Amino acid sequence: MANMLLGTVAALLLIYNVGAILETNHLIEIDNDGRRVAMDVSYDTEKNTVLVIVGDVSKYKDGVQTVNLHDFNTKYGVLKDINKKTCLLGKAFTPRAMPEKYRMGVTNEVHPHMLDISPDVMTKEEVYDLGGPHIAAFCNDYDTYFVKGTPLTGNKMKVAGFSSRGLTSMWCVVSSCFVRSDRYDQLS
Repeated sequence: MANMLLGTVAALLLIYNVGAILETNHLIEIDNDGRRVAMDVSYDTEKNTVLVIVGDVSKYKDGVQTVNLHDFNTKYGVLKDINKKTCLLGKAFTPRAMPEKYRMGVTNEVHPHMLDISPDVMTKEEVYDLGGPHIAAFCNDYDTYFVKGTPLTGNKMKVAGFSSRGLTSMWCVVSSCFVRSDRYDQLS
């Protein structure tokens, strides 16, 4: 009886630990333009990272499907475009993990940003120094470019939306990112 109780307690602790380390939620974001973007968000409490797998966005003009990783230890994140074999590395727009937002199911809280892409491919050492070991491993076989994000509000958002150069759109948890299409098309 004692062995059975001990085995049950050990099994419960194992289940609890596995559940506490990695939590995955499905989230649908509805941005300011009414675009619905589905994503799976996995939060690793042990590593303090969030992996975001963005669903199919091909129905949106110049939408790019990405897999994203945020490391809240280094406060950097990357948007990974598997088709182009590129990572866009920059300061995370959210300085800490927000598990309560990952669990919401549906949100219309989406903060738009304009990304300015550096034209130079980063070295593996630069990626490691800024992003840390998790991001360096995530982008190891990809060309990585540094980006600086600027929040878009009011008139800036309208100007960005009517840019004659065209914009490429990418999404992550409670954010959408725009890059000039001509700059993005030149990568890799």
